[in-house]
Amino acid sequence: MYVVGTAGHVDHGKSTLVEALTGIDPDRLAEEKERGMTIDLGFAWLRLPGGNEVSIVDVPGHERFVNNMLAGVGGIDLALLVVAADESVMPQTREHLAILDLLQIGRGVVAITKKDLVDEDWLELVEADVEDVLQGTVLEGAPIVAVSATTGDGLPDLVSTIEDLLEKAPPKRDLGRPRLPIDRSFTISGFGTVVTGTLIDGKL
Repeated sequence: MYVVGTAGHVDHGKSTLVEALTGIDPDRLAEEKERGMTIDLGFAWLRLPGGNEVSIVDVPGHERFVNNMLAGVGGIDLALLVVAADESVMPQTREHLAILDLLQIGRGVVAITKKDLVDEDWLELVEADVEDVLQGTVLEGAPIVAVSATTGDGLPDLVSTIEDLLEKAPPKRDLGRPRLPIDRSFTISGFGTVVTGTLIDGKL
């Protein structure tokens, strides 16, 4: 299974895009739904047309939760950088891109969301802005796909691009034993402390 991690500014449509791609709402906390903002890591799953399975880690975009973002992008196979067409590149876009740069996550795709809210001329300006901000980073030259989670426009192209990039990824080194870095921990009444992570080697 491949692991894709989102990145991008708050309210640029990361969780909405993940739900449009997978049918799974990654925002599970009541506070997240009340505030309309991702706070903790969210998870969803997608089967690509070629049969490969992808686990998607949805990270918070707000600057206050950058520590949760860092926990989510460690060990991912591909970054899904999300930029809203109506706002273009914003502070956390740059911050998350700098984190991907620091962690040397050089395989990625940019999804320009909310394309249904702008005209073609504006969309071209946003694409040029994104290309400019990618210059000199690990995602320089990454494919850019404009989508609308509301209408579904562009989603098949995005899935196809993700599949193509993952198929070109070098095979992972398999040590033959399970390795599962911890992504988060929480307490469930009646069960106690629960930890979750991303399986990067072996089988469970």
